[in-house]
Parts: sequence; structure tokens; C-alpha cells
Amino acid sequence: MAIFYLNVITVSRSVGRNAVVAAAYCSRTRLRDPRRETVADFSALGDIEHSEILLPIGARAEWSDRATLWSEVEAVEKRDDAQVAREVEIAIPSDLSRADRIALAREFFNEQFVERGIIVDLNIHRAEGADGVERSYVQGLFSMREIVEEGFGKKRTDWKDAKLLSKWRERWTLLSNKYLLAAGCGQLIRAGADAVRGRALEPFFEDEQIERRAENQEIAWRNGERLLGEPELALRALTRAGATFTYGELIAFVSKNTAGKEQFETARARVECSVELVRLSDGERFSTRSLVAIVQCASSQSGAIATASPGLEAAETSRTLKEAISQWESAGLRLRGVGLTYETAKAFEKKSGIKSVGVHGLLGRWQKKQDRLASTDVLVVNDAKGLSARQKEWMLRATRAARSKLVLVDGTRLVEIDGGATGLSPEEMTAVGG
Repeated sequence: MAIFYLNVITVSRSVGRNAVVAAAYCSRTRLRDPRRETVADFSALGDIEHSEILLPIGARAEWSDRATLWSEVEAVEKRDDAQVAREVEIAIPSDLSRADRIALAREFFNEQFVERGIIVDLNIHRAEGADGVERSYVQGLFSMREIVEEGFGKKRTDWKDAKLLSKWRERWTLLSNKYLLAAGCGQLIRAGADAVRGRALEPFFEDEQIERRAENQEIAWRNGERLLGEPELALRALTRAGATFTYGELIAFVSKNTAGKEQFETARARVECSVELVRLSDGERFSTRSLVAIVQCASSQSGAIATASPGLEAAETSRTLKEAISQWESAGLRLRGVGLTYETAKAFEKKSGIKSVGVHGLLGRWQKKQDRLASTDVLVVNDAKGLSARQKEWMLRATRAARSKLVLVDGTRLVEIDGGATGLSPEEMTAVGG
């Protein structure tokens, strides 16, 4: 199945972003920013496949010049914390030809934006990812103000519609599949799949020239957005030079590759909650699941660490459930509670604040292919000792398939099992659960 990814990012001055720099990055060009008297130059990146400005009816002809357009967008905004533009980034099915990729992007942006009076700076990129696979994606940068005779008028409010992103994703899916079918491709896309995988984080400019600071800020923001959807990129980078790293090194990496306190805090929490992160037995260093040769499981009788099947980390944690919930929520993860019965589930829900259901009801919905887990879910099972072997097997299979996190609560003790792993049996899960 072809990869689906469509996300929207706001270009806001409150986190140091700038429309001219964003436009230079998206188009891989060199643009001067008159407001800050700096130059942004991304022309060396060289992965641009197609670039054009799509003007709606009533737009000035001079706005077809990228430098003129985005300089005026910046000039009309007076607030230091203004939101100056928005950007839509979409993965394009790689099976399509270059002509079809351009036609698909044009049809989508003309239909959803240009015909509604919105200027779009359309750019298509094609490059080899970190995994060696060549991929294509489109970046559409658009203004947030209505077009009037004098230039740019009031800020539009229609883009604030909470349902708009879902509409865009649905429409992109339909259009993409139309082009894939016309090209004779059997693999179609569906909305809701994971984000694009494989593209490495953007490298920073190493020189300390003043004009490079804005460009590095732009790269940091974009890397931060990548880490929010793919936190494993941080772990992959941290273990490139060595098999282990410290918590301080993790914090330094996330800080460098984010812009602003809010993005840093959310990205840090996502990385710390990643199912790939493994805390080693000394408690001071970390690694990734793929680099751990021996699995550590918590012994139910003595609390000691026992050797089990490779490929999975089941780590007993000293933090309380309340502390864990706070971290998971900070990472933007969805918490789902499970109890042995409806009554115990509701009691656990009242105690923990986690919306909970009985295990029989949950497994029944899973059998009907309803209410499935997502990679951003944390499944919290209260009193796992009472689960049957069949129920344990279902829990493990579901979390592995979704690459979500499974947490077993035994009194005040938490045991976290990373999803997506193999090798743990229902009997071993019993030992882990206590």
C-alpha cells in the first residue's frame, strides 16, 4: 500500500519563523528578506522537481514573483507574534510519473485553495531517503489573508475550521487513487496511515553568518515537526556514533532540532515515550530496541531482572502511574484503560482518570475490526494477573500490530512493554505482570 501523509504547519513569528525563509526552503531558492535585511539560501539542497506560483482570479500579476509575494506577506503583518502563512506538506505516491505527480498536485491545490481565492506557492521534491528509497512530496505554502484591490486584506477565518484538515486528507486520498488507477497501479492509499518514513532530519548550516541563523531556525522547526510524528529519528541519530547515549545527550539533540519551548517540550516527551527507547540496567544510559541483545523483564517474585526473549524491552519503572500519565499526555498520546470487568474498569477509570472499558467488550470490538489501536495509543491494563492466555495473546498482537505501548498495572508498580516487538509469549507476559 502506498504511503499516506498530509500535514499542515503554521508559519508563526512567535517561534522565530518567517514567510520569506519558509518560501526559500520550500522552493530551494535564494530569497532576500527586506524586513529583516537578511538572505535565505537553500539552493544547494537540489532536490526540487517542480516549482510554481498558483494565482487565483483577482491576484496581482507581480505576485507570480516569489520574492515579491512573500516580502509583501511579511510586510502586511505588524505583530511580532503574527501567523504569516500556512504550509501543507503531502507525500505523493512514488509510483506515479513526474507528469502525473505535477498534475495531481495542481488539481488538488487549485481545487481546494486557488479556486477559493488563496495564493499557493507549489513545490514538489523528489529525493532519496535515509533508507535508500526515493520518495516524492509536495509543499504548498499559502497566504492567510484575503485578496483585495489594494493587495492583502483581512485575515481569513475559514482555515480555522477543525474539520478542514480531514476534508483535505479525504480529498487528497480520492484524487491520488484516481491517478494511481489511471496509471495501472494496484496499490492505493488510504487516509490515516503513518507518516512518511525514511527521510533523515535536515542538516544545519555550520557557518555562523547572520543570514544563516534564520535558515537554521527554519531547519530546526521543520526537524521538530518531523520528530513529533517520527520520534525514532532522534534515537537513530543518537546511536549512529555509539550504541548508547545519556539523557543529557537526548535533551541536547532534541533542543537543537526544535524551535521554541512548546515544540521542544512536546518533541522531548514524544521521544521519551517512544516504543524504541530502552533504558539500560545501570539506569544512566539508553539505547534502542534494535541494539539490545538481551531483553530485560521484571521478575514477579523478587523484582530482579531476568533474561527473556531478544527483541523486546519490558521495563519496570519506579515512577507512579500519575507521573506516567502526565508524561504520556505531554507527548500527545491517547490513554486507553482496560479492566477485567466493566465494574473494575470503571473503578480504575475513576481512580486514574483514564477512560476504561472491560476486557471482554474491547476484545469483542477488535474481533469486529472496530476501535483498533493506533501508534499513538497507550493501552493501560489494570490487574493483568487475571487475564486469560487468550486475552493476553490478543493484547500482545494488537500492540505489536499498531506499534503502540502496553502498560501493566500491578498495585503501585508499572511494567511497560513496547509494542511492535516479537518474542514475548502470554506466559512471559504473566511473569511480567506479576
